[in-house]
Amino acid sequence: MTRGRRWTAALAALLAVAAALTLHGGGGRSTRAAACDPWSVTVHQTSIQGRLMKLHLLNYYPSAAPWTALWTDWDPDRIGADFAAIAGLGANAVRIVLQPEVFGYPTPSADRLAQLRRSVELAAQHGLSVQLTLFDWWDGYPDTAGSDRWARAVLAPYRDDPRIAFVELKNEVDPADRPTAAWLRHELPVVRQAAGGTPVTVSVTGPDPVARLRTLRTVLAGDPPDFYDLHYYGAAGAARATFEAAEAAVAPAALFVGETGAATGPPLSEAAQDLYLRSVEWAATSAGLPDAAPWIFQDLIAADVPAGAERGASALSFGLLRTDGTAKPAAAAVRALFQGRSVDPAFNGDFGQGLGRSPADWSPNAVGGAEADWDQGSAVLARTADSSTFTVTPVLQPTAAGEPVRMTAWARGERSTGQNRIAITWYDRLGRYLGEDDSPVLPAGTTPWRLLTVDSAAPRCAAFAALALKSQHDTGQARFDDVTFRLQELTGWARPATSTYASPSGQGRSV
Repeated sequence: MTRGRRWTAALAALLAVAAALTLHGGGGRSTRAAACDPWSVTVHQTSIQGRLMKLHLLNYYPSAAPWTALWTDWDPDRIGADFAAIAGLGANAVRIVLQPEVFGYPTPSADRLAQLRRSVELAAQHGLSVQLTLFDWWDGYPDTAGSDRWARAVLAPYRDDPRIAFVELKNEVDPADRPTAAWLRHELPVVRQAAGGTPVTVSVTGPDPVARLRTLRTVLAGDPPDFYDLHYYGAAGAARATFEAAEAAVAPAALFVGETGAATGPPLSEAAQDLYLRSVEWAATSAGLPDAAPWIFQDLIAADVPAGAERGASALSFGLLRTDGTAKPAAAAVRALFQGRSVDPAFNGDFGQGLGRSPADWSPNAVGGAEADWDQGSAVLARTADSSTFTVTPVLQPTAAGEPVRMTAWARGERSTGQNRIAITWYDRLGRYLGEDDSPVLPAGTTPWRLLTVDSAAPRCAAFAALALKSQHDTGQARFDDVTFRLQELTGWARPATSTYASPSGQGRSV
């Protein structure tokens, strides 16, 4: 990650989905003419990929000593307790980040090297190997002699050390920047030689991390890293398509998702974080990748954030644990994943969970004074002079163009005058709207519960489907409940064991 967390990426993706659903009234299917990423690729599984597949890695800073404060306020008792908790989550590896400006540059201080040595020892005591990230918060690219000296001094005690899972040369580089590219070409062989047989990588992120991976591969074509590291904060639904495109971009090299996550600070929620992480982890597994590494172990305390790093509530709330050490819902999902269990694909289809007036997992979008509410276990859209929607992106997604899907929901009107329906809407990997299919409209007036159904199929270039509850031009209200989404079977296509997901409320709906 960087000093200023791009935490808004996931939120922006959610808002883009909601906005597109509002702008596009539905019915028509459209696809863009430009070339798109393939649905699937075959990637050579290297020995390094096999090592990575065994990793269950968690990104780490102490809650009360993030970034450079890890070293300036170094506390081995706190670090040891945190490592014990990380191991308790099922992790077997932890990331430790080094900043030259506080570690001593170009000659690391003996005290800092001793702190690092003890940190590695503490990790090993709790069964954790270490990802070492070098050159964080550093941009002295012209100084290759200094960077060589610093890297060799830091890595000398850990050459071929089995306690080191891998070394990351630098966090989230921009390979299109010429000084950065020149420095990478110079420094990568130096670090690889210093690390011995320990794998060495470089990470990228951004709105289109696949494009950056392609650039990075070109820049390092003469002497590539042992594998590539992708940090992903894009739309949850687009994760699988992004990972497949990234695999294709770096093949036959291995790929690892070294950071992913969602904040729980306003306007997002702990339920949204849980759904996001489960979606991204399913995508990684489905794409044949190792478990993605969650950012981060615990929320960070704003008062303890050093100068130069963002202190906003949202940027500091990516933790699986709260600052008081209690676990958020996502912690259980990550523990289950790290312990070898399948990702839970459920979403809040029965509207049994919520916070205030908003149902968990669903994103409301009310336009022109419309109301989007959560009441008595149902989603309610009312007084939609223009339009209003609730949207959710399911965990499981189609994995092939043409794959059929079905959405159902129970709905009823109360003095309804407008058009109320459900829809499956399609987007490409970059969140561009491709089209949608809609159910029949709910009859006007006050109606009993009625089952709405919409069938669709993944169009060319689609990366993910979003589900929508929609209301337009209604002076009354429409209620929705018991939403399901099914990936239909295709002959000869192996599906996950569970392909229908929702939590039926059992309220005895009848047509």
